[in-house]
Amino acid sequence: MRRAVAIKQRYAISGRELYSQAGDFMQFEVIGIDYDSRIQNFMVSARADYEWYLNKTQGSEENLAIQRDIIRGSKPYKNLRADLKLGCVLPTIVLAVRDIDQTVLENYNKEEGFLQASRADLDMLQGAITQSLPTEFDIIDGLQRTNALRQALDELELDERGPFLQRSLRLEIWVNIAFFPLAYRMLLLNAGQRPMSMKHQIDILSGGLANDIKDINGIEIFRVKDHKRRVRPGQFHLSTLAQAFQAWMQRSPNVDRTNLVVETMVVDEALESLGIDLTSDDGNQRDGFRQFVEWVITLDQALGEEQNRFFGNDTVVLGFAAATGFAHKNETLQDRLPTAMATLIDAAREDAVEALGVEVFERIRTTVDTKRSNVGEWTRGLVFRAVREYIMQEGTSSMRDCWTQAASMG
Repeated sequence: MRRAVAIKQRYAISGRELYSQAGDFMQFEVIGIDYDSRIQNFMVSARADYEWYLNKTQGSEENLAIQRDIIRGSKPYKNLRADLKLGCVLPTIVLAVRDIDQTVLENYNKEEGFLQASRADLDMLQGAITQSLPTEFDIIDGLQRTNALRQALDELELDERGPFLQRSLRLEIWVNIAFFPLAYRMLLLNAGQRPMSMKHQIDILSGGLANDIKDINGIEIFRVKDHKRRVRPGQFHLSTLAQAFQAWMQRSPNVDRTNLVVETMVVDEALESLGIDLTSDDGNQRDGFRQFVEWVITLDQALGEEQNRFFGNDTVVLGFAAATGFAHKNETLQDRLPTAMATLIDAAREDAVEALGVEVFERIRTTVDTKRSNVGEWTRGLVFRAVREYIMQEGTSSMRDCWTQAASMG
């Protein structure tokens, strides 16, 4: 009982506890809570005024930049900005919030179809979300609407901004949702309307991806703003990992993303791939892509600094990702995948250059006709075919032989 009281005191903050710069209250109210058994996460229904929302989503400015080239000059969003100034109600915006104290979720019975929530419990949850920093929020659905809000605010006269910021909008907030359930949820949410390509969606989710895999032993993740380059094994740019995730999901190193039919198929297959991982007892923690990253880190470290260029080559990483994603989904290969990778890792610990056939790979790569082939696409295809063949043989064939066979198939 003491613990419950302590928690209540800690988060005993109403939705009117934040002051705006003008001295007024910023408002946020939790209305209800639901539990998604498919992705094993709580979803909060809430209302907030524009000022609270814009304050809390400042951490998503980097994501908003992805969409600006799409939004600017778009007539529908010009109309939306005009409607916002007239007081229209926006469709519900979907957010994710990280690092919420799990104790505020303990009083809910996940087995109930319609969760029973007391006002006191909702107030604790409301306080915990309110105390979260802007950097702990991600916009899952509503980037364009958020940008329209910010642009509409900028276009208003100073004396018009106060009333505008006090208007309300509805929010759907996923609490402590991990990267893979979040990716599944976002792709599913956008699958019918196609507001942006899967690449854009993965770019938006990349911050969550970094957070989900940053605890893997030996990994160091660089972001663009870090201005760093890879100098030792285990170091990867987040953009490379985000591309690898897409290659893993689509199970192909090269996909024509400008083709709407192909893009539709890719998203559908991605949902299916992510869905496999969500069927486990703990959909937030174990997943095929995370295991792929662990394998790459282990092999990268086995190669050492002298062979730092092998996995420092994005085409190698993407080819590996596509091949393991292919095996992860394939009924015949999914049981062979762990054995093949374990065999490769054991051999790499003895002699990594020989185990991975690095010298053969480099020799074959120099034979590509640069006038007739795109070197990047050709190399990604080579890596994909070689690693897929190694998995098919369950590690009984050497990577040297697999490189040679892959080259003959290209």
